[in-house]
Amino acid sequence: MKKNVLLLALFVCSWNLWSQDQGSWELVYHNDKSGKALVGDIQTLIEDVRKGERVRIYWFFQHPTDKTIKVEHLTEAKFLTVLSDSVVLAQIDPIIGQSPDFVAQRIDLKENLEWSFIAASNGKCDTMTRNSATGEIVEHRPRAFEIKWFVRK
Repeated sequence: MKKNVLLLALFVCSWNLWSQDQGSWELVYHNDKSGKALVGDIQTLIEDVRKGERVRIYWFFQHPTDKTIKVEHLTEAKFLTVLSDSVVLAQIDPIIGQSPDFVAQRIDLKENLEWSFIAASNGKCDTMTRNSATGEIVEHRPRAFEIKWFVRK
C-alpha cells in the first residue's frame, strides 16, 4: 500500500513539473517585410528575449502571381540577438536543403545542401545555402520576410 501511495505521489509531482514546462506559445509580435509592426510591440518581444523566454518564428514564401502556391515554415529560434535595443534577430539550426514539389504535394530533400536562416523583426532577413560536403557557399541572399514571433508563456 505504501509503495502504491509513493508511486502515485511521484507521478503527481512529475506530471505537475512536466505540465508547468508545457506553457502555450503566444504571438507577441508580427512584423511585415519592411519591419512595420502588425501585431504587438517590439519592446515586449525584446523583454521576453532578455528574460530568456523560448522563441519560435513563422515565415512564408508565396508565389508572386499564383497565391495558392505557398510554403509556410515554423521553427524554434536557436540563437537570439537584440540589436541596438530595437531589433530582434533569430537564427535557426541549419536544415537539410529542401525543394517543394507543388504538383506532387511533397518536399524533396536536396543532397549535400544545408540551409541557414536569420529572421529579423525589421524584415531584413538573411538566407544562406552551403554545400555540406565541400563547405562551398552556393547562395547567400538577404531577403525581406514577414515574421511572426511566438514566445512560450
